[in-house]
Amino acid sequence: MPDTVKALARGVAMIAVSLLTAVFLAYLIQQYSIRILDERFKWSNEIVVIIWVCLLFFWGPLLLRKWLARGAEFIAAMLLAAVFLVFLLQIFSRYVLQMPFGWTLELCLILWVWIVFFGCAFVVRQRDQVTFDVLYLAVPKPVRWVFAIIASVSIVLAFAWAFVPTWDYIDWMKMRKTATVRNPLDNAKIPLRSIFMVFTIFMLAVIFRFIHRTIEIVRSGPEVDLVEQDTAEMLKEQEAQS
Repeated sequence: MPDTVKALARGVAMIAVSLLTAVFLAYLIQQYSIRILDERFKWSNEIVVIIWVCLLFFWGPLLLRKWLARGAEFIAAMLLAAVFLVFLLQIFSRYVLQMPFGWTLELCLILWVWIVFFGCAFVVRQRDQVTFDVLYLAVPKPVRWVFAIIASVSIVLAFAWAFVPTWDYIDWMKMRKTATVRNPLDNAKIPLRSIFMVFTIFMLAVIFRFIHRTIEIVRSGPEVDLVEQDTAEMLKEQEAQS
């Protein structure tokens, strides 16, 4: 029982610290935008929530990371199922009813954008990515370590440098709305900002994913498999509880 209470307290503390870290990082982004880029970063609670979820996804309590991973897979599966159903509805309305629904094509495109970027952010694993590793595998392990560090750090820096201008443009797109798709709750057209917000999620997830990968490369070498590592940690925790 005491071990369970300690684990619960540790998990709650990690969640609280990650929330404070998310707020602090959003503040740093705002100050960077004002002092370095000489432009006003529009504070958004959505950014704080996205950063918080990314922190929990990669560094949160192990059980919570498992739930978040399963939740991300479920969301991606539901998006894919929705694309399939809307596509069938489009065919039915065009060839059976002879009255094609105009909103089905745009909705398919919106869902596909979310599938691609949300899936790449949280579902696609590092070992599932397409890589050109002929040169990487031909060099000794110490050189691979250097290559892996340079690649990971370069991705983090590139996405971090592009984040503020990208968010500024996505936030500006709230003035533009969908052509045919409407919100079923209020029948209003959807701002494009809400649709392309998924690219912000993707950028932040990539930044945190490769920060995490850089740390693991330094600790364990370039061949570390983060999925297998999480599985091993979970098995150790289950053995300790039993």
